[in-house]
Amino acid sequence: MNDATNDLPEVVRRQVKKIISDIEFAGSMILVVKSGARANGFVQGLICAGGITADQGEALDEYFDLATEKKLKILALGLS
Repeated sequence: MNDATNDLPEVVRRQVKKIISDIEFAGSMILVVKSGARANGFVQGLICAGGITADQGEALDEYFDLATEKKLKILALGLS
């Protein structure tokens, strides 16, 4: 995990870990993009429900975006 997840409730951190795992182990670009979209929806849902602040949501979005971008680059280069 990282600084974006340190101050989140444990139940949210477990879900974040699962989504990151889905992104990192996706075998195709389509699956990576789908997992990234699910991550975005997860964050928006937490913000709307008042589970996290907007600042926490922004940090979490950035965390998911970086993981998604990294995996897409790996797949594009054929390194996975």
